[in-house]
Amino acid sequence: MNDFSKISSTDLGLERRLPLPFEGVDVNFCRNPQCSGLGLFPAPYKRPLGSPAAPPGAIRGVVAGSRHSEFFTCPTCSTNHRLKNNKAIVEKYNRLKDLQQVDPIAPGCRNPKCENLGKSLATHPDQYRSFGKTAGGDPRHQCKGSKKTFSIGRATRRQKRSAKNPLLYRMMVNGVPFLKICSIAQVSYHDIYRKIDFIYDQVRAFRAEREVFDGIDWMKVGSRFATDSQSLKMNWPTKRERTQIIVQHLCTAHARSGFIMEAALQFDDKASHDKVEAKMALAGDDLLSKCFREHGRLWSKTEFEDYISKLQKQKRIKEEELYQLPHSGALVRYDIMQFAHALRLRDMIGDAEGKFVFVTDGDAGLKAAFCAGMAD
Repeated sequence: MNDFSKISSTDLGLERRLPLPFEGVDVNFCRNPQCSGLGLFPAPYKRPLGSPAAPPGAIRGVVAGSRHSEFFTCPTCSTNHRLKNNKAIVEKYNRLKDLQQVDPIAPGCRNPKCENLGKSLATHPDQYRSFGKTAGGDPRHQCKGSKKTFSIGRATRRQKRSAKNPLLYRMMVNGVPFLKICSIAQVSYHDIYRKIDFIYDQVRAFRAEREVFDGIDWMKVGSRFATDSQSLKMNWPTKRERTQIIVQHLCTAHARSGFIMEAALQFDDKASHDKVEAKMALAGDDLLSKCFREHGRLWSKTEFEDYISKLQKQKRIKEEELYQLPHSGALVRYDIMQFAHALRLRDMIGDAEGKFVFVTDGDAGLKAAFCAGMAD
C-alpha cells in the first residue's frame, strides 16, 4: 500500500472520497490488468477549490456515481471500478481463514461465556489443569476460567454406531438422497443430520492439521486455477412450511489435480438479519453508502427486500418466491465474498514467482476480485 491511502483525514481536514483501508487491505484502485496503474492507489481525499494540492505523483482520477454505486475512473486507461468496503472484505476473509486454520474439535473450553473459548489445550496449556481421568481411562482437564471439564479421547467414543460412519460419508459425497440413505444404512433423518455435523467437524480438523501450501512448487504441479459460482436452491424449513432460497456457492479448483483450493457459501450462520439491522442503525450505516459503512458484509432485511422489489419491477427475476432471506443466519453480500475469496487464494500461492492463470468463466466481478487480490 502506498502512502496516499495511509494519510489521515484528520491531519488534512479533508473529506475522503475513497473508503478507508482496513488492516492493511485496500482494493480501491485500478483493477485493469493491462493498465500501468494496476495496484497504484489513487489520492483518497476530495480536493475542493482552495484546498491544498495533492502530493506530487498522486493519482487523481474521478470518483463519481450515485449512492451505493460509486466508482473510480482510472486516469490512465479510463476504466471504471466500483468502490468496495475494505472492512467488510477483511471480515469475510478472516472468517474464511478461520474455517481452514481453526480446529473445531481441538481439546479446550467450550463455554461460550469463557474468555478461553477458542484457546485449545495445545496452544494455551497455562489456561488448563489436569483433572484426573474418565471411567474409560481418558485424561480429563479443567478450564481455569469457567471451571468446566473436558476429556481427550477418540472422536467416536460417544457414538453407538460409529461403524456406519464410512458408509454414510461415501453416500453423502456421492449425492445419494437422504431417503435412500435411511433405507440402506438403517438410520433416521435425525441420525443423518448428527453425522453431517460430526463429519463436518472432522473434515475441518483434518484440514487445519494437514493442509499446508508452503513449499509447493506451483510451476511444477501446475499454476492454473478455475473459479466458478453456482446458485444453490436450498430447502429451508420453517414452522409452517419448507421453502426454498437461493444461495451462491463460490469454489476454486486446481486445474491439473482437481483439488479444491477454497470454497465459500454466501451465508453466515453466526449472524442474524435482525442484529445486522440493529447494528447498522446504531452506527448510522443506513445513511451511508455501503462501501463506507461500518457493517457492510451482510445484507440487511430492509435493503434486501428493496433490492428484490427493484429486480421485480425491472423483470430481471422470474421466480420471486425463491429470492428471500434465510430464516436464521444472514446472507453475505456476494461481491464481498468474491474479494475475500481472491485474498484467500493469494495466501495459498504466497510469494511464489511465475505465471498464474485464473479462469473465472467470464464473471466480471471475479475478474475484478482476482486482479485486486493478486496485484502487487
